Amino acid sequence: MPGLSINTNIPANLARRQLGLAGSRINKALEGLSSGLRINRAADDAAGLTIAENLRAQVVGLDRAVSNAQDGISLIQTAEGALAEDTAILQRIRELAVQAANGTLTSLDRLAIQNEVNQLIDEVDRIAETTEFNSIKLLNGNVGALVSTSDPNALNGIVVGVVGSGGVFSITVSAQDLGRLQVQTSEVFVTIDSGGNVSNAAATTQLQSISRFQDFAVFGSGVDSVTIKLGTDSSTQVTDVTLFRTDTLADVTQRLSLAINDRTTASDLGLGGSSSVGDKLADVATNVGTENATELYVLTPEPGRQITFGGDSSALSAFGFSEVQTSKSPIFSLTVTNIGADGGANTQKSLKVSGNRASGMIDGVDLSFRTSLDISIGGTTTIAGFSVVKPLSVSGSSAFVLQIAPRPLTFQIGAGAGQSLSTQINTMSSKALQIDKINLTDQDLANQAVRVVDKALNTVSAQRSTLGAVQNRLESTISNLDVAAQNLQASESQIRDLDYSEEIIEFVTAQILNASATSFLRQANELSNNVLVLLS
Repeated sequence: MPGLSINTNIPANLARRQLGLAGSRINKALEGLSSGLRINRAADDAAGLTIAENLRAQVVGLDRAVSNAQDGISLIQTAEGALAEDTAILQRIRELAVQAANGTLTSLDRLAIQNEVNQLIDEVDRIAETTEFNSIKLLNGNVGALVSTSDPNALNGIVVGVVGSGGVFSITVSAQDLGRLQVQTSEVFVTIDSGGNVSNAAATTQLQSISRFQDFAVFGSGVDSVTIKLGTDSSTQVTDVTLFRTDTLADVTQRLSLAINDRTTASDLGLGGSSSVGDKLADVATNVGTENATELYVLTPEPGRQITFGGDSSALSAFGFSEVQTSKSPIFSLTVTNIGADGGANTQKSLKVSGNRASGMIDGVDLSFRTSLDISIGGTTTIAGFSVVKPLSVSGSSAFVLQIAPRPLTFQIGAGAGQSLSTQINTMSSKALQIDKINLTDQDLANQAVRVVDKALNTVSAQRSTLGAVQNRLESTISNLDVAAQNLQASESQIRDLDYSEEIIEFVTAQILNASATSFLRQANELSNNVLVLLS
């Protein structure tokens, strides 16, 4: 039997220690019951806390990825909505092209159609420049690829597909075949005097004196001037040429030449650039054929190009541009060298191109260059019976450097680094779609335009299809992310969340022990009173 002592009350200390332990258990149980968490601090479960935090990071990341995918769908729907309108515009242009290809229309009818087409083409460019999501422009090439060149006047790089790894390319362009100019000639111009005598017109003859202008009543009662219109297959530009009854044939040829190419104004057709300035693009040819006739001719300063006429129908009938030489595009040789190839090993591709475009030489880029490149215009030769200027020589080659940097549109659709989905939205301007030069002022050009619009429709439809597929992927991604987030949340809950039934048992037990320890601490303190009994 232990002895009685006053200074140290062992039973009281034991009861006090147990009371403290019971109190700690109550406090911990109360903390869990009030927070609903099994782990309120790292000390509660150090390993469990690490696992739970990792799971929570994944859940938060997945929730954010779902929001990212939803934002991506909104962006794609914005772009696809604009492309749907492009499709409607292209369908209308195609309808107008089919209409203009019909032989029942006059030149004035086709000019009215061309005016509508010009507005539609401008709208395609406006849509490409203004369609944006959260200030990100979608259809102007900003989310396609960056193409830059050392000679922007010589070449335009147009993104037409998903650009690969990009790179730096040295390109050499040289003319191999000069092609052939287009020549349009008028009917024979004669004058008839009061005595019925017929004589050939001259450069100094006024239009009102030429029999054909009288026969077709070009300058009728009170009519002093008429307007004809010139167009070209190289652009949608249409320029007016006003003819006065007192104009000579020399005056007419000068105005036609300036309408085709005049570097002092922007209202000309813009054919030939500065290379044809000073050349006679329209003139009067005398001593033509066995009849020693006088005719007027018009030619294009660039081989392969075509000039069309519209406007006053009586004036066009009087001119009667009946003989047309078929134009032929020059042939260019292109050599593309990948100067940024790995290990410094240059890779080359060569291609001969008829016209001013080349595709397939660089992944995803359509090369466009001047058709007058390296061709000097001057000298004289006989074309369609006339002594006219023609391209004489090839001056060499032109070289430039093209740099392509892929700029994909990337959506972060996962909780971890690198879990993304990339796509590209190509440039959807009229130039990229190759409809910027559609000309319906001529029946043949209208027929050609149908093919051009069909190709543009295919391009837009392919882009819409790509965006639709990406949208479907994003919707599937959202469903998958939701399932993953739900399962991860369940795993985290098992580690972090409190089991109330278990914790209530712990709380009640601690509460009973706390009451018991308190009671026995009181009794232990009273044991020291027994010493007083011995002393009495």
